[in-house]
Amino acid sequence: MQLYVVTWKFESSEDQKFALDALIDYVDSGKSEQTPEGYERIAWIHTPQDGTGVVICKASSAAVLYRVFGPWRDKFGMVWDYKPGLTTEEFVKLQKEMQL
Repeated sequence: MQLYVVTWKFESSEDQKFALDALIDYVDSGKSEQTPEGYERIAWIHTPQDGTGVVICKASSAAVLYRVFGPWRDKFGMVWDYKPGLTTEEFVKLQKEMQL
C-alpha cells in the first residue's frame, strides 16, 4: 500500500461548526474505526484554529481515498488534497539505489 499525506480544509467556519457534531458522532459511534479494505489510518491531526488538518494513511489506491473522504466533501464542503509520500527509510533506500 502507498503512504499518503492527506490535508483538508473547510471552506468556511460555518461548515467547520456544522461538521463538528457529525465528527463527534462518527468517533463516539465507532464508525471512525470501520475503514474500508485497502485503507489504514496512521495519524489524524486536527488544527481547528484555521479549519484544517492532516491525515497520514496508507491506501491501495486513490479510489479508496475517495471512498473515505468523499462523503465529508459532499456533506461539509471540505477540500481534500492527497499526496503520495515516502517514509524516511524508503527515501534513504531509494537514494542509495539511485547512486549506483
